[in-house]
Amino acid sequence: MSSKDLIKLFFNPETVALIGASANPMRPGHFLFKNMELGFKDKFYPVNPGADRIEGKVCYKSILEVPAKIDAAVIFIPAQSIPEALTQCGEKGIRAVIIESAGFSEVGAGGDHLTRSCLALAEKFGMRLWGPNCMGMLNVHRNKILSFMHPGMWKDRLIPGKVSLVVQSGMLSAGFLMHILSKTPFGLSKVCSVGNKMDVDETDLLEYFIDDPETGVVAMYLESLNQGRKFVKLARTTDKPIVVLKSGRTNFGAQAARSHTAALAQDDQILDSAFRQAGIIRSFEMNELMDLARCLAVAPNHRIPDPRIAMLTFSGGAGVVASDDIHDRGMKLSKLQPETLARIKTVFPEWMDPGNPVDLYPAMEKFGPLKAFGVSLVAVMEDPGVDAVFVHLFAPPAEIPLLNYDDLAGLAQKHRKPIIAWIIGHAATAARMTAELEKRGIPVVDEIGKGIRIISALTRGR
Repeated sequence: MSSKDLIKLFFNPETVALIGASANPMRPGHFLFKNMELGFKDKFYPVNPGADRIEGKVCYKSILEVPAKIDAAVIFIPAQSIPEALTQCGEKGIRAVIIESAGFSEVGAGGDHLTRSCLALAEKFGMRLWGPNCMGMLNVHRNKILSFMHPGMWKDRLIPGKVSLVVQSGMLSAGFLMHILSKTPFGLSKVCSVGNKMDVDETDLLEYFIDDPETGVVAMYLESLNQGRKFVKLARTTDKPIVVLKSGRTNFGAQAARSHTAALAQDDQILDSAFRQAGIIRSFEMNELMDLARCLAVAPNHRIPDPRIAMLTFSGGAGVVASDDIHDRGMKLSKLQPETLARIKTVFPEWMDPGNPVDLYPAMEKFGPLKAFGVSLVAVMEDPGVDAVFVHLFAPPAEIPLLNYDDLAGLAQKHRKPIIAWIIGHAATAARMTAELEKRGIPVVDEIGKGIRIISALTRGR
């Protein structure tokens, strides 16, 4: 079986076993039991030498006693017992093993020795090892959860989508997931916590995601890159957006990463240059990583090295703030053609001439928001000197039609120019407006600076 086929086993096994299943409802080993039972039902086999049954389900003393071929196993037992468990997995013919226990290279010399022992067994039996010191994997489209995350965190809340998330930290992956599910829900394909990356690493996963039809965007939080050259080479082969938050940029951060997941420091300037050449979008903040992933999954990429931006705003002040952010990002406002300005002028009061940013409040006062936004949007989208449009919207307590959502989406598709919306105002109305826009392929942000960042990512790939 090829290495790529083995990686596929982690994401879509038919039969699974849990070595370290717990009957204690307060233990992570029980959370794993519940998650795997929910996803695999009678194709799930718990293993615990101290239990005959867990919640009525037969529990086996050893993986060797399981009366079925096992595609993938999860191990959650004390670290010192894992080599013996791996030996039994190898004898059973299991080729994909997730080790979620801690106590390996992150704890020093003793853990390093344990790591080498596990890798030697993996080589002997032709296994791939995921982890250790991790929270495992969620395959959202197939409801296969190989993680000790509490079932209440994900059950009936996961939204199948395009984003595959890789997080080196275990608990941080849970934090990312809860933030995604509760604050700004968006669709996920796979969620991977890789921990120490003893064997399977971000490069193996990227290679899989590039060919995975259920993955449209790859987002990663990494403390190290195990195979930097191969990772960058793979990134060059795909049009799928890849967003990476690489920590350990400073000496202090690198020291913290070493104690956390045994991550090795890398020259950040060299890494930054390699990312740019490969079209990898670099993030420097956790919320930004999630915003970029969500918006890139909503809107198609439009590669334009030097994008010219038109801005439609309800507030002159917001237009000024956004103009500063556009300049700071190394981009520029479009110089609207006379014909475009003349069309916009038809919805403006006689005493005011439009410019860019297009301050629509006086036009909204005169003709109402639907006509003011509608006429102006068509005009700027048809302007050949405009590459992207940034729309500012106010969300009132009682929802008032501001623009036609379908017309907006149609303009973006017809002209193949990204439209990004910033919404401020009443939270409940803003949430409804966001849902309507994003299901039509229009990314929405809650801060002006985020909108400019998304425009840069969609157009310049950085």
